[in-house]
Amino acid sequence: MKKFQCTFYLQGELGNEFWELIPRHRNYVNNLMREEVIITYAVNHIRSKGWVVINAASEMEVAELMDRFPIRRFINYEMDELFIFDSMIGTPKLVMN
Repeated sequence: MKKFQCTFYLQGELGNEFWELIPRHRNYVNNLMREEVIITYAVNHIRSKGWVVINAASEMEVAELMDRFPIRRFINYEMDELFIFDSMIGTPKLVMN
């Protein structure tokens, strides 16, 4: 599997229509995280930009996943295939007794 990072940009004022989609969106993201399709998901403090790292076979597969985001009509995104992705996520801590 390849890894891709998508940077997404939230557009303008986020009204009630956007906020009503958040529970459905979080459920979608959480399910993909449990399936280890989404590795990381983050949104900046001012809610203008976010990042998601995805395991996928191709750019087309990533685009299909991103296009199914419940908040899709409120975001634009760009995608990069990653060469290196190192993370402490899921790495057990070594405890010396």
